[in-house]
Amino acid sequence: MNQQKSIIAVDVDGTLLNTEYDDLLGQRELDAMQAVRQAGHVLVLCTGRNLRSVEGLLKGSNWFPDDLPLVLLNGASVWGDLPRRCLANRALAQQDISEMIQLFRRHDVVPMVYGTDDQGGILYHETSRVNTILASYIEKRRLAVGAIHEVDDLLQIHLSQALEVGSIDLEDKVMALSDAIRDNFADRVKVINTRSLLGGGLYYWAEAFHGSCGKASGLALLRKHYPEVNGPMVAIGDNYNDLDMFAAADLSVAMGNAPADVAQQADMVTLPVTEGGAALVLKQL
Repeated sequence: MNQQKSIIAVDVDGTLLNTEYDDLLGQRELDAMQAVRQAGHVLVLCTGRNLRSVEGLLKGSNWFPDDLPLVLLNGASVWGDLPRRCLANRALAQQDISEMIQLFRRHDVVPMVYGTDDQGGILYHETSRVNTILASYIEKRRLAVGAIHEVDDLLQIHLSQALEVGSIDLEDKVMALSDAIRDNFADRVKVINTRSLLGGGLYYWAEAFHGSCGKASGLALLRKHYPEVNGPMVAIGDNYNDLDMFAAADLSVAMGNAPADVAQQADMVTLPVTEGGAALVLKQL
């Protein structure tokens, strides 16, 4: 493999970082990612975070190569080239945003809306009651990332586009909501569920994106964009939103902290994030 150029796709939360609001990468992860790049491979960060969050993380970690490709918000936004530019922006339309906000409310799940990058990547949320885990996420994100606007009514801000409508809640509520999104929006909207790193495994994300989104579709775009890449694609992740890139990869690696049914769909399992499992695999590559 070291004689070929490969795309090495690496998730962030639960893979490189232990929580959803950590704001610094560890030195072992930074060294391993840099070693992969120096070996000639194309390292891609493939994450559910948005651009503002990833920029803050990488700049704070003093490591943000100008040519580092990014697949953000589970494929809603894809960045590449030198200097880096947006290659794809898959946004939800205004009508779908409004209908989804109402659907979240009917299922007693408090919606958040992630705005587009060209409008500042702002996270909008309502002043309404939120569960303790969602409140913790919002507060930690406010401190680590910023660009959070609290509003009285999301329907009154009339966003013409957004990259995501999402929230965190108990598993049964999230799964019922996700089924309703699939029933109401069909292929126009893709809902992705992941187990939150907060709440002891009881809380899940429901994240609704444009129907064409997915980590695999973002990586497929990058694979075409880098024709010099001729080696097998490797994907490293820990959660349900990584399964589509596992299926697209030639070698998939699950973290030791991944849910059992995620790990079962990977080609191999490495050490948990707390023990540097991703860095170990990257150095082996």
